[in-house]
Amino acid sequence: MPPKEQKVYSISKKQNNDTLRIALIGDSWAFFHQPYDRNLSHDLTRRLQRAAKAESHGTCGLTSKELYNRIFEDNEMQEFLSKGFDYCIISAGVNDTYRKLSKDYYKESMDYIIKFMLSNSIKPVILEIPDYNIDEAYKRQTCTRKTIRRISMIINSTPMDCKQEFRSALDKLISDKYQGKVYVLRHKEWNLNYSKDLTELYRPDGMHLNSKGYEKLDNSIAYCIAQICSGRRKN
Repeated sequence: MPPKEQKVYSISKKQNNDTLRIALIGDSWAFFHQPYDRNLSHDLTRRLQRAAKAESHGTCGLTSKELYNRIFEDNEMQEFLSKGFDYCIISAGVNDTYRKLSKDYYKESMDYIIKFMLSNSIKPVILEIPDYNIDEAYKRQTCTRKTIRRISMIINSTPMDCKQEFRSALDKLISDKYQGKVYVLRHKEWNLNYSKDLTELYRPDGMHLNSKGYEKLDNSIAYCIAQICSGRRKN
């Protein structure tokens, strides 16, 4: 089921106004990004010609709904957000598509996450669901989990490769409610060549990035933030 919307609380910010602060929150993609926070901070500082700091906070396996609920129910997440961020890179949706949840589950969860960020004057930058190997992710499951996935596909009318349907649902949400307020880092800005990228940018599981993958993703994140700050990015 989609999440129940909770009352937005105000973040008590502890921010140095001279430093642009960027959070990266979400699933395993955010969790495994932590070793690369310093490199992204340096790249942002170089591009923006001002102090910038990127920090990641992720939990492996989170769906978009679980991420939303953690914003309200997890003390560690709340403490992280209280540092005060100007931008928030949101990594969510991989596990929604992996577990064959519905696109409405994803759309409503992202709606509430976006609303929370905007209410606290944090600019959301959403990582569009990447071109991970969704077929291989299914094949690696146990027979029991494959059965559960099949049932979910039937109940939620979700096909095996549902990534594009979820991307389109996000686009519809933004065009309907958040035009000009939310930015999307498109997967094809850095994940353009599917077969080549699976070999060069992903770990053997086809679902998580390797160090080269994070280097390429971070280059696109830094470029995206620089475009937004200069007013050249419109989406």
